[in-house]
Amino acid sequence: MTKQDAEGDKERGLATLGRLVTAADGDTLYRDVYLHRAVELLSPVVTEANWLASLASRDQLARLLAQARAAVAQQDWTKVEEAGGRAASLQRSLDAHKAGLAVAETVYGAPPVALDPFSPGLTSTRWGNPAQARTEVIAALGELARDDETRRDLYAARQRAVEALVVPGAPASGAPAAATSSASAEKQALQALERGDASALETLAASMLGRRTAAASDAAPTARRAAIAVPEALGEPFPDPSVTKAKALGLEAVETRLATGAVAGEIVDFIQRYALGASAAAHDRARDGIARLSIAATEVSVPDGVAAVFAETVSMFALHLYVNSAGVRYIPIPAVRETVLIETHPEGDETVTSLLRELGLEHRRGLARDDIEDRLQKQGARIVGELLGLDPLAFRIVCVPPDVFMRVGRDRGWGSRPEWTHFDGYQVMRGGRIRALVGGHAQYGGIYDLASISRDDARDNTLVRFAVVRRERLGVRIG
Repeated sequence: MTKQDAEGDKERGLATLGRLVTAADGDTLYRDVYLHRAVELLSPVVTEANWLASLASRDQLARLLAQARAAVAQQDWTKVEEAGGRAASLQRSLDAHKAGLAVAETVYGAPPVALDPFSPGLTSTRWGNPAQARTEVIAALGELARDDETRRDLYAARQRAVEALVVPGAPASGAPAAATSSASAEKQALQALERGDASALETLAASMLGRRTAAASDAAPTARRAAIAVPEALGEPFPDPSVTKAKALGLEAVETRLATGAVAGEIVDFIQRYALGASAAAHDRARDGIARLSIAATEVSVPDGVAAVFAETVSMFALHLYVNSAGVRYIPIPAVRETVLIETHPEGDETVTSLLRELGLEHRRGLARDDIEDRLQKQGARIVGELLGLDPLAFRIVCVPPDVFMRVGRDRGWGSRPEWTHFDGYQVMRGGRIRALVGGHAQYGGIYDLASISRDDARDNTLVRFAVVRRERLGVRIG
């Protein structure tokens, strides 16, 4: 292979990695899969250890330059020469691998959770609007399907899925993108006037007037009601061989059921009514709905003393912004039934199970969410595929989802201790900052308690309980 061929292969490899990162940032339901594939492709060139070493080298370079600066001020040229020489050597080494290390930053340094740019109410830190995100993600997936044969079917399927999303400001799949800004239109109009092209001027004016009419129509207040489509697959049982293997890891197959009757209808009605307008201001408008939820809860064995907490917790998912571990807007899943693999040990039992050991965790208490997500990112797919015999594209290991915790824990005595359980998901704060969901504290509502803590908070009274869920659960959208 010639040097030119090698350089070409390197450029193509870096381009593929860039597209995988774009797909991970935009199609967040499969973010873990894209990042895992990126690690597979990158590690033969730049390992995570190499990247971490480069970070240490950057810190050392900064210290050496500071020492040289101080030595210059003291006119100690011997120290200047020594510190400057070492700094120059480090700088040359970093520059020689600059391109690879820059890509490694986007892969190894990628946060495990990114906000879905297509969920209502969420704002992506990468894209200015959902339409731009949709265009770039579709293009990246198309190029990946062309260039990366290993995951071609996945890329093509996800490209179709993103194309099918209804995104404000984006043309429908297959429709021409003919957006013209006001500034561009003004320039085109002046050019038409200069050349005396009255026909072009008339066409442009009609186009802009049509756009303004459509925009005014779109801006008019509507009472659009959210819709929640729940995949029937959530209720399908796990294969018997997988259930047997799950027991060896400390997991049990459990069928959870949504309470029937008044409370089920009220939960679904409440979320569909208020979710699209999620905001703190919407809380006052929703008080009647919260009251109905509370009354309905008492009819399905929710004790009177915590019925109000239950109703308030459910309402929070509709009135405020939460995301699951896939970065998609989180809602309690209104499935008639759902089957999950879940750790069902009693509260207080902190046995180090095979699952914890496979994840590289020595205990389940006092863990920060960032550390938990890092373990799941690195080991989750292997455990799902090799140890459970399930497809990692269809199943994921997550912290127990709050609605699953409530359903399963009600009859198992969970929520009876003064400690929190890590829940799958995050509360979205101002500026896109996220806080990890926890709940189940006996003093704040028991199994119906919901709170959030910093992602790096490793407080001692917080524990983790894992579940294996279908990926479709994480992709249920409000739309």
